[in-house]
Amino acid sequence: MKDIYQQITDRMVEQLKKGNVPWQRPWVEAQNIVTQKPYRGVNTFVLACEERESPFWMTYRQAVELGGNVKKGEKSTPIIYWNFKDMKDDKGIVMLDSKGNPKQIPFIRWANVFNLEQTENIKAPELAKDGDTRLPLEKAQEILEKAQVCEMSLNAQLSGPCYIPLLDKVEVPSIQRYPNPALFYHSVFHELAHATGHASRLNREGITLPRGKERYAKEELIAELSSSFLCNDAGILGEVEFKNSSAYISSWLEALGNDPKLLIAASSSAQKAAEYVKGEREIQKKSTREEILDMIVGSSSTQNERGNEHERE
Repeated sequence: MKDIYQQITDRMVEQLKKGNVPWQRPWVEAQNIVTQKPYRGVNTFVLACEERESPFWMTYRQAVELGGNVKKGEKSTPIIYWNFKDMKDDKGIVMLDSKGNPKQIPFIRWANVFNLEQTENIKAPELAKDGDTRLPLEKAQEILEKAQVCEMSLNAQLSGPCYIPLLDKVEVPSIQRYPNPALFYHSVFHELAHATGHASRLNREGITLPRGKERYAKEELIAELSSSFLCNDAGILGEVEFKNSSAYISSWLEALGNDPKLLIAASSSAQKAAEYVKGEREIQKKSTREEILDMIVGSSSTQNERGNEHERE
């Protein structure tokens, strides 16, 4: 059986080979039918690729507990989450770090989930009504105006926005230089996502360390995904006029083929970057757990354990 990284990556590669870029297509926020919490990171794109109308997903066990069942012949979709367990010495005693906290080992777990449409005798919960009357472009503008990431300035000579790490500054051209406003916001969000990687913010090596091919590819994917998260939140992702050349798609096929863990790691970082742009993540320093995960994603030392009873965020 393929490991979960490869399973997830294969699903994205299949879409790319069809000419579909998963993170460029609008999606309805998928959520667990029991907890009603949204799925995050790479799970967002994995579930969106299934193109289901219902936003509700569940494990087989949850379907049974809700009094229903999964229709015969339906295939599940894998989602992932991280868990930690305490490290123990040879005597079975929990090991402590210098601060007296238990040392922990992270491991990836996964669950198989089904969409509500794949089940029977389960009623969909009522979705909370969105009372927001703002237009999508108004929402995008508000995200931009509230973004307190770094200095932004107008540069009429530019054909597109750019982030300058040495100056920690985003320069933005006029919106009139774009074929449509949605593409302008997508481009600016992309550069703001790069800016979140500054050492004083989320401290990503794609921004703080010298550029290398693999490091650059990961940072670009983080910015691409983060911009998609923000545009989808605003409701303008479907209005962005992407120009996907065969070279663009081939470049991501190559990157994902070289590193099956790339998409999972980049999706997690992109979620954090989008939250930072929206002001929902003001933590300057990574938690110990985040530092550990950053080190092990892309390393073969991570423990894999199957967890198909319950999925988590």
